[in-house]
Amino acid sequence: MIDYEESDEQKLLRESLSSLTSSFQDEYWRGKDETGDFPEEYFRALAEGGWFNLNVPNELGGAGLGISEVSIAIHEAAKRSGMAASDLLMAICVFANQTIKTFAKSPLRERLLRELARGEHIMSFCLTEPEAGVNALDITTGANEEGDGYVINGQKIWTTLAHKATLMNVVARTKQKDKVAKRTDGLSLFLVELKDVKPGQIRTKRIDDTAMRCLGSNEVFFQDVYVPRENVLGQVDRGWDVLPVLLNAERIATASMSIGLGELVVEKAVNYAKERIVFSRPIGKNQAIQFPLARSKADLECAWAIAQRAAWELDHDKDCSVSANIAAYLGARAAFFASDKAIQTYGGLGYAKNSDIERHWRDSRLFRTGPVPEEMVLNFLGQRVLGLPRSY
Repeated sequence: MIDYEESDEQKLLRESLSSLTSSFQDEYWRGKDETGDFPEEYFRALAEGGWFNLNVPNELGGAGLGISEVSIAIHEAAKRSGMAASDLLMAICVFANQTIKTFAKSPLRERLLRELARGEHIMSFCLTEPEAGVNALDITTGANEEGDGYVINGQKIWTTLAHKATLMNVVARTKQKDKVAKRTDGLSLFLVELKDVKPGQIRTKRIDDTAMRCLGSNEVFFQDVYVPRENVLGQVDRGWDVLPVLLNAERIATASMSIGLGELVVEKAVNYAKERIVFSRPIGKNQAIQFPLARSKADLECAWAIAQRAAWELDHDKDCSVSANIAAYLGARAAFFASDKAIQTYGGLGYAKNSDIERHWRDSRLFRTGPVPEEMVLNFLGQRVLGLPRSY
């Protein structure tokens, strides 16, 4: 059974990452948010510190840990430096390491995991499309068989880090919807190495958005991109067998990220409430200030417990889909509530960029909408857990 007390190894992991992330102060992240520039210095520090090898097997140069430890690292990075700092860990440890070690074929698997452990790659996950939205079964990006591989054509959107990526996980349709026996068949997941792509075959266009601006959301256009057969993750036409594993790990990661950010803004708000004097008394003496922050702490603790459970289930090859979805739902809502109440605690100063609260508020809103909207989580729970009729 799951032990909610962190092991000595996990505590050391948390302490070590806290030391690294704390060296990148608010001014650093505030500047990256304003310019939209990639946090290269922080990325290199993570790579040099070995943080991208957490869940790479020992024999391939990694630490051989699981999603539980990845979740702790993501939580701690967000708690110290915000969501962008932790999202980079998700990009490598979840979208790259977890997927490749589980579904890639040898010798590609061994080569890429060694390179990822050394911090040589940035991964981008290409799933969402402009028309399909949250309905992955409606994607139209196609991969047609050609020679000893496949040629990808199509468009993706809301693809984080695509403009910086050296690797892409691309979900494409290898069989048309009217040619499959099951509605979930006909999708395949391709690992694209951009070093092998000709200039102009993959184009990215930055989206001027509001959350984690230094990492960048993108539209991505694929034109005649050849991918060898050995770069298929899992089986051709059976990409739906791969996606739940990847998406459940992503939900655990986004939950951990949200919860860590919530802890960050609550800590900031509490410190401010102790110091800010109005009517000759600290504003933290007022229940109107205390109660929302106390509720935030309670919400975050509950969300973290279910996120730990989901990570434990995934690491022990159990079905974590329910726990992972609940964690993502609760974590996102708790983080947004905490950020909103932090702004209320700060008052007008909460809107000032140099307080950093408004940046965290913007970031915290993201995971209520994507990668999985909270309404789709409730659909999932209503149908899969409560046994209610399909509502969409």
